[in-house]
Amino acid sequence: MTTHISDRSSAQPLGPPPPFDPELASVIEVLTSLRSPDAYRLDNIVEMRKPVPGVETPTDEFLSRGGTYSVQERAVPGPDGEPDISLLICLPKHAATPTPVIYHIHGGGMIVGDNRFGLVEMLNLAEPVGMAVVSVEYRLAPETPHPGPVEDCYAGLAWVSDHAQELNIDPERIVIGGASAGGGLAAGVTLMARDRGGPAILAQLLLSPMLDDCNELFPTSA
Repeated sequence: MTTHISDRSSAQPLGPPPPFDPELASVIEVLTSLRSPDAYRLDNIVEMRKPVPGVETPTDEFLSRGGTYSVQERAVPGPDGEPDISLLICLPKHAATPTPVIYHIHGGGMIVGDNRFGLVEMLNLAEPVGMAVVSVEYRLAPETPHPGPVEDCYAGLAWVSDHAQELNIDPERIVIGGASAGGGLAAGVTLMARDRGGPAILAQLLLSPMLDDCNELFPTSA
């Protein structure tokens, strides 16, 4: 479900959007220097999906946090009739009882990224409180249109819940989260879990979620 701040048919135009906080200027400069906004074009998908210079993909050894986490990648069943999906599973090694888990959905505008993208930040949140992290790799647009990506994410969530005992995860303490496109997909998966009667989700962690279908919360005209 998409919620707009105002009905676009309203006679009262909105806008312009509020400016960025000046403190963000240096961050925006770094982001645009890594990859220009002009790079995001339909005819440039292959180029867009190449690694960003200076940004390293985290290895299993790095993700293990000095051996405190076990790290494994597993192929699990995707949606009915669709390919398997890959889950990157990071589990606290010395947990005596079932742990809560962050089910992580990566960002990337739904067109780039994989299950390692943004995972370090999720582990930074999870490690101090002894949580597991499971990160899903979903099929990307435009090759896979909606609802393929969100169905992939839901299938991975269902697998995690069904295999909670094997993973030493508490199925009643699943937090679903993601940033940007991952936040939007997390919100969608949460609604699917509600409408389909499970799995149970304790909380959502939506970081700057991509929720508006037009990416324009403050239209400048009616």
